[in-house]
Amino acid sequence: MSWHGMTVKMNILRIYIFSFFFLISSLLSAQPYFQFYDSIPVKISGSFISNPWAGGLNFVQVSNIDLDIDGKKDVVTFDRSGNKLRTFINNGTVGAVDLTYTPQYESKFPNLHDWALFVDYNCDGKEDIFAFSDVGVGIKIYKNISSASTGLQFVLVEDLLQAKYNPPSATLSNLYITPVDIPAFCDIDNDTDIDIITFANSSTYIEYHQNQSMELYGTCDSLIFEMANKCWGYAAESAMSNSFTLDDTCISNVSSPELTDTASEQRSSVHSGGSELCWDLDGDGDKEIIVGDLSFNNLTMLTNGGTPTAGHFTAIDANFPANNLSTIAANTTVFPAAYSVDMDYDGVKDLIISPNAPNYSENTSSVIYYKNNGANNFPDFDFVQSNLLQDNMIEVGEGAYPAFFDYDNDGLKDLFVGNYGYYGSTFQPKIAQFRNIGTAANPEFDLITLDYASLSALSILNMVPAFGDLDADTDADMIIGGVDGKLHYFENTAPVGSTANFVLTEANLKNSNNRVIDVGDYATPQIVDVDGDGKNDLVIGARNGKLAYYNHIGSGTSPILSMDSISHFWGGVKVNRPTYFIGYSYPFLFKQGGISKLMVGAESGYLQIYDSIDGNLGGTFTKTDTTYLDIFQGTRTAPNGADINNDGLMDLMVGNYAGGLSFYKGTASFVSVAENTIDFNTELFPNPTNNSFTIRILAEENKKYVLEVYNVMGQLITSEKIENNIISISTQQLPQGMYICKVSEVDAKEKKQSAALTKRVIVQH
Repeated sequence: MSWHGMTVKMNILRIYIFSFFFLISSLLSAQPYFQFYDSIPVKISGSFISNPWAGGLNFVQVSNIDLDIDGKKDVVTFDRSGNKLRTFINNGTVGAVDLTYTPQYESKFPNLHDWALFVDYNCDGKEDIFAFSDVGVGIKIYKNISSASTGLQFVLVEDLLQAKYNPPSATLSNLYITPVDIPAFCDIDNDTDIDIITFANSSTYIEYHQNQSMELYGTCDSLIFEMANKCWGYAAESAMSNSFTLDDTCISNVSSPELTDTASEQRSSVHSGGSELCWDLDGDGDKEIIVGDLSFNNLTMLTNGGTPTAGHFTAIDANFPANNLSTIAANTTVFPAAYSVDMDYDGVKDLIISPNAPNYSENTSSVIYYKNNGANNFPDFDFVQSNLLQDNMIEVGEGAYPAFFDYDNDGLKDLFVGNYGYYGSTFQPKIAQFRNIGTAANPEFDLITLDYASLSALSILNMVPAFGDLDADTDADMIIGGVDGKLHYFENTAPVGSTANFVLTEANLKNSNNRVIDVGDYATPQIVDVDGDGKNDLVIGARNGKLAYYNHIGSGTSPILSMDSISHFWGGVKVNRPTYFIGYSYPFLFKQGGISKLMVGAESGYLQIYDSIDGNLGGTFTKTDTTYLDIFQGTRTAPNGADINNDGLMDLMVGNYAGGLSFYKGTASFVSVAENTIDFNTELFPNPTNNSFTIRILAEENKKYVLEVYNVMGQLITSEKIENNIISISTQQLPQGMYICKVSEVDAKEKKQSAALTKRVIVQH
């Protein structure tokens, strides 16, 4: 190629790159930008908590895994509330639970739902993922292929695990486990490969599915299962309770016809739900089984008096682990599940118990921790606490609905958090009050009360607060939305400049036609001046996923509210996922550069962005993003924003149904991952993409390159070496959205050079 030709191509490339970055800048300037920020201190009961913005926990499954590939086992929780996985880095303090919430690892995991446990099945020291399948009633498995150079990575190896149910017949059927159950993955026969224990469809007998990897190949890295015993341990659980009968005859253990998927689903109607954990509790080499059941609050332990190859249960302990060296019995409201996890980095597995029944159990003290003072094969459990991890985060039960409001008029934004309720004999809805005790530039929150103004006495289930001046007296009033879709108006009767004093002025707020404002179910109000006339209006979300708009048509100086119903399908906004009838919309209308933007939380757990609002209040808004910044905090997200650090940029608080909050600091612009010098060309295709994309480097000679893929929050998703000038990246497990691809040249020592090229790719599913 001639020098002139190369110059022309380089000029074209520079024009392309300039146009690309102009496009990126245009896209990003059209919406606010935030980064997760965990450095705002929060004090509870006089002490600062370590992970205030970790997002809350309700009904979790807990596992160990090395997240940062440093040789230390970290902790992952997977919450049935919103299928939200949270990652905690182990700080390495032996004998103490010393974990830091580190959310940047969460995007590295595949899509998981219902249940997910982390177990090393191939004996490489790295925990793999066993989870409920996407394509049937059973198990999917991801292999952990992480390394120091690539970081945390997984690849799907089984989308629906098969097993022989009637050996030696070669016929396979999916290894049937429902989304309600928690199966046990452990080495029953002590041959190093992972076997599976689960209740049969009838929920009477415990099935033992033996992994044939060692038997067939002499290695533990295969996933070949067959039914070794349809009645493992020869015990039968009562169909009416969680009691067991020992030495059952197990007639069905002799012969049982193969189960087709259809037959399995038909029989599953009698399966009420069970959790299982296997553990050698007495050091004799065989595994005991710890069982929880859907309708009961206790764990039952069956003592195995048999052998690793011939299980035989000989005793029943319905108060586990109370009889394990004199600790206290497990006691959750309903459906406990037990997990074996090293929580304190002492090399010994501890016992964690959490409810497995969303919405029907304790939700603030729902991670029960028993420290193991013994050995892995002869544990000595000692009860420590019932709110592990929860005690170091903002945790308000089920639902967290944040709102900023300076209630004491000291110039600092305080934080109020409503909720669906705390579990009890009935759900107890409250509003938590956090006073900002910091400075204008450095906010700091202190929990004053979990029940602001004793509002729980009103029993407004799903209590969602909003603040703003509604009666033209210059101070902020309060509206509370409830589960019944109605609103309640509280007037601030305090003198101007004094600490707020709210008085219930109108329960079941009416509109200008004297009709009760009712959006159906789950009213989530915002008080905001929609039309710019100087009077605050109401925007209200609802369970149906739509928004209602009520315009304040009263006088700007009149203390009398006059709300006119404009639309119950405002802007054509509907945040429901495809085929879903519910959406749980939660509105936050704000101004950016004088232009109205609308952010809406949703049942999906993502945030949606709308524009084309100004001058179009009666029209349809433009949806610009359905997974804004890939922020995913679990189901029923609730966004609220304010500039709480006085830097001129709006900050963002996001609540979720697990009862916690996550804080995102406003930043001036997109965090660039590009370098300045560009001296090579690349192709990226297809773009947009669904399953994968390919990058090809157009160079006359092979050099060494590395590809880094970032999400729009600037978090590194993956780093890969480029072999032979070409690389393909799977996007099947990535959330849809925009990603930034940075290609850098590396020298012989694999050190990155200054030359780099940045491209974007759009992932659509």
